[in-house]
Amino acid sequence: MSFLRSFLLLCAVSLSAALILLAAGFVMGNRDGYRGGYAALSVDVSVEDKTVLERLEAGSGYFGGSPVSASSQWVALDDFGSMETVSLDNLFSRITTFDPRNDGYAEKLKDFFIQDGKRFIFIPLKTGYSGSSGLDKQFVSLMGGIPFSVDYYGIGKPYKLFFITYAAASFILLIICYVKKNVRAATAGIISLLPGFSSFAFFGAQGIACAAMLLGLFIILREPLNELLTKLVSGEGEGRAGKIKKTIEQYKLYWYSLPVFGAAVTFIVIFSELKLFFVISAFFAAAAVSFFSDRVLSQSVERHRRFTPVLIVKRKFPDFDFSVYMAPFAAAVLFVMILAPHTSAAVVSGGKFASLIEEKDYYAHLDFQASFSTRQLGMMETSYPGFIIDKDGLPSPDINGGINSTVLIENFPPFPLKHLMDFLSGVNSGSRIGTGGAEGEIGEYLSMLILLIFIIPGILLMGKLNFSPKGSFSGLKRASGKLRWADKNRKNTLLLKGKNLMNLRKDA
Repeated sequence: MSFLRSFLLLCAVSLSAALILLAAGFVMGNRDGYRGGYAALSVDVSVEDKTVLERLEAGSGYFGGSPVSASSQWVALDDFGSMETVSLDNLFSRITTFDPRNDGYAEKLKDFFIQDGKRFIFIPLKTGYSGSSGLDKQFVSLMGGIPFSVDYYGIGKPYKLFFITYAAASFILLIICYVKKNVRAATAGIISLLPGFSSFAFFGAQGIACAAMLLGLFIILREPLNELLTKLVSGEGEGRAGKIKKTIEQYKLYWYSLPVFGAAVTFIVIFSELKLFFVISAFFAAAAVSFFSDRVLSQSVERHRRFTPVLIVKRKFPDFDFSVYMAPFAAAVLFVMILAPHTSAAVVSGGKFASLIEEKDYYAHLDFQASFSTRQLGMMETSYPGFIIDKDGLPSPDINGGINSTVLIENFPPFPLKHLMDFLSGVNSGSRIGTGGAEGEIGEYLSMLILLIFIIPGILLMGKLNFSPKGSFSGLKRASGKLRWADKNRKNTLLLKGKNLMNLRKDA
């Protein structure tokens, strides 16, 4: 197969795997990790609520849900025999302010949506937006000549920043591979994994950190995995069990890196929104693409049999130059951690909201309305006394309590403003939305720390480990990825006269 055809086939397989992983990342990425986002649209109180909602209906496709306004709220009302729900707009035409059934919950709702002469409407936003300029134009078009103002709060994840940063790190990796091609030519095949690992960008800083860890792992295990899989699919020579055992023994220290990197990835998954199933799927997809790239590129010359090189020298230690290849992605993680919290897509504005309604206010309202018929007028907490039949057969007051009807929560909808109130509580506290999801900054700092633990020692040790003096080639020493003779006078002895000749392995 020609090199061009091999290259195109490899690109097709790599991009196909990338598309599958991108789709999985889009589905599994917790896009609600930013708790959504809201646009707080305010108009003059003289503008009817329903008028604004009619205008906004035309742009519903740009929003992440139905607008939340005073006219969309309802309250419960005891109708002396049954419980009914009444819209907030119609409530005060049913009862007066001095009606004993008016428990104050309706006023709380009204005071929240109408403040300082302005009517507020809260519009859920899609989490895919990374800026507000497009939404500004949309609101101007929808509102027409109605004066308004709008503030945005936590629009969503800055996906553009995540993917652009990952792409920049990948480009730097390409440059590193080109510069180091004479030192580690086989590492160029790791480039085929970059499209698939881009799916981790859906998960922010922690996702990019996880992609860096998997990339480093594949750089270490690429040779042993390739040789192991090659022996498994080959039907020639000794038995399959013997081949597996020999490969495992040869790369003993290489395999130790698997649980080490696996533990690091597990820590990142625990403290982030990454899904373990997604990480495992990405690992096996990358393994398949890596093996396929070796198989295809080994046939890049027509009319030649497949040539898979096997090491002559048994390496005692894994290469530590994986740290250099991981470094661009560590820089990308740091860049995202610094910049993302200051983008319009990730920051919670410094604005404050008054008169927030708590969930307990809602259930206290339901309980009051459900038990209103058994309460003494003018007494919010006291029920009419109950009676029991005493031992003497006569009715006696129930000393254990009165008739106190408690509402069954499952019979009523959950607190309808819970999502909005939880979100605005975060706004009032001044908290920022973490770039990696609900776990926030802790997961980001931990991911960065794990990367540094792998990168800094690797860079310091790179090129400084010698082969064991007990090995078959004690006269060889590693220097900058190359093998040189430590003693030229022993060259003939090692290659021709030495007893170590049997330790040489043929190239397959």
